[in-house]
Amino acid sequence: MPSNVDHEGPYLEARTPTGRSAIPFGKEPLSIGRHSSNKLVLVDDMASRLHAVIERVTEGFRLRDLDSRNGVKVNGQLVKNALILPGDVITIGKTIMRIVIPGMDPATAPKRPVQRRDDEDGPIRMAGGRNDDAPLPVQTDETDAIGRLTILLSSLQDQSVDPYDIAFYNARGIVAHPARDEEERAKVKKGDEAESLTLWRMIMAICFRTKASDIHVEPKNENYTVRVRVDGNMVDACRMTKEMGVKLCAVAKILTDIDIAQRNIVQEGNFSARLLGRRVDFRVSFAPALYGQKLVIRILDAANAPAHIKDLNLPVAMTSKLRDAIEQEAGMVLVCGPTGSGKTTTLYSLIRDIDTDQRNVVTIEDPVEIQLEGVTQLPVKDDQGNTFGALLRSVLRQDPDVILVGEIRDPETARIAMQAAITGHLVFSTVHSRDTVGTVFRLLDLGIEPYMIAQGLHVVLSQRLVRRLCQFCKRPIKPTPEQVAKMGAKHAGITKIFEPRGCVKCLGTGYAGRQCIFELLSNNPRLKDVILKNPTMGDIVAAMGDSFQRLNDVGYQMVADGVAPFDEVDRAVS
Repeated sequence: MPSNVDHEGPYLEARTPTGRSAIPFGKEPLSIGRHSSNKLVLVDDMASRLHAVIERVTEGFRLRDLDSRNGVKVNGQLVKNALILPGDVITIGKTIMRIVIPGMDPATAPKRPVQRRDDEDGPIRMAGGRNDDAPLPVQTDETDAIGRLTILLSSLQDQSVDPYDIAFYNARGIVAHPARDEEERAKVKKGDEAESLTLWRMIMAICFRTKASDIHVEPKNENYTVRVRVDGNMVDACRMTKEMGVKLCAVAKILTDIDIAQRNIVQEGNFSARLLGRRVDFRVSFAPALYGQKLVIRILDAANAPAHIKDLNLPVAMTSKLRDAIEQEAGMVLVCGPTGSGKTTTLYSLIRDIDTDQRNVVTIEDPVEIQLEGVTQLPVKDDQGNTFGALLRSVLRQDPDVILVGEIRDPETARIAMQAAITGHLVFSTVHSRDTVGTVFRLLDLGIEPYMIAQGLHVVLSQRLVRRLCQFCKRPIKPTPEQVAKMGAKHAGITKIFEPRGCVKCLGTGYAGRQCIFELLSNNPRLKDVILKNPTMGDIVAAMGDSFQRLNDVGYQMVADGVAPFDEVDRAVS
């Protein structure tokens, strides 16, 4: 360890039974533990391999315990997450540390007592300090992937899933890696589990805590990068050596019963996991890239999606109209929006509220990703001739009451679906159009006769997914005149909106979760007359009346309420 204490900037002074050391603070977190990769290496049985980190933040310095065995004491009290000031005494095992700022006398530096949050399970922090907006540490060493993931896991707001709570099942449904109890976890921390499997568990735990939808393990020239898709955006999780990246991919291949010797071909498979009393399915895809196979894992976790209409958080009026629609014996219910806006998820929510014991419900999907109880689900396979149109014609001969068509993408499917809707079937589907009004013109463009649309169309729901601001690190700004003008007369007097910043709790993105905004067009006699007369967009909007709320109205209200930033909403609805 370095022993020179002549530093211009702040440094950590450490006193051990064998001597005294001084480690200067740089831009990166200062790691402490027994492992040789730490900046401060402790030769102490009381210290864990990766024990704690100290990083510079706006208020000073922040200490984070990395789930160590014996903990960290500040001023004599155990802490998990604390703001540290010069003069505070930090103790790990037999090592005593303090932060020194040259030119400041530690004896006169203020000491603050440790306090606990009002919620007993919350992290401990220093009085007057904040643990909300600490910056996300950057990993500089590919060999410290576990350290990086440990920091992320300890920083996230959701702490419900422990890496060792997860049991993994292979493609044949056999337990490959069981969950571990407390005794087994202690053995793991001593190094009895393969490092690749420990990394695998930690990556999965991060995904469950952040509700990530995908994992990307990407081979680079000199290392492997792991990224996860959270709230629709890619977020760096960690980097690791080429050797460890290959081993991590091998864990996925063994779970999916894929040949681990093949590395230059496309390979696909699936496996599952069980945690917190529920099952989660995973779809795995390997593709040959320049520096090796890229691994993408799709996480199909039903717990992250709304299960029923009430879970969609729709306005009361929209909920009432949708419930009325799904109780009809005939008609068409359409959901529109761009790719990735959650259209199919919304349709699943509607289908789950239908009494499948009394009604025959059939779906035609490409592909079938989530299994619905009591529902017959048919996968589209174009290479076998099982297209949307062909399967829909076949289904109509099997006495269905309710039909879900995954997507209306061609005139044949549109015509058959609309004919079914006006001949005694309740039809659900999605269509790619910008909004509810545009959906009417999309159906006309697909060759559907106006009288069929007027007679068969029941409701159209348009939706967008908008990222919500992280409530721990969002910061207020003054809106520009252009932004105020776009938000409309209703918000003419607004003086403050919020923008994302980024902290450890949101993986540095500035966002925490997504919220759907909706626009609902419900057919009525006036709208039917308009559709029959070569309508314009203005004619359709006028036919809906003053209660018709557009997507941008809902979105800009989220901006005014401080729920989402202006740019995010403007991107979604403009």
